[in-house]
Amino acid sequence: MKTASTLRSALLSLALVAGLAQAGAAQAADQAASRPQELTRAEVVADFNLWHRAGLDQFMNTPGFDFNSAEYHQALAVYQSLRSGPAYAEELAKVRAAAGSAR
Repeated sequence: MKTASTLRSALLSLALVAGLAQAGAAQAADQAASRPQELTRAEVVADFNLWHRAGLDQFMNTPGFDFNSAEYHQALAVYQSLRSGPAYAEELAKVRAAAGSAR
């Protein structure tokens, strides 16, 4: 009787440990999948240049600026258009070329 109880406890413990291990592996996989893609320095600089070109930088140094204003949303639309269009690839090529010539 005592052997059966010990065996049952051991199997239950083993099942619990296996379940926790699976949960940990699933959580690690979820974290890896949700991790943002790392950007290169050139990609960040190109993005910043487009942000500046769209005029979004002027709103950062304005205390109390209303980010719901039409001016901000217009500049944001320009930035999003630049960022999702060919301008980003062109700017990225310029930044990479400049970085290559600086070496």
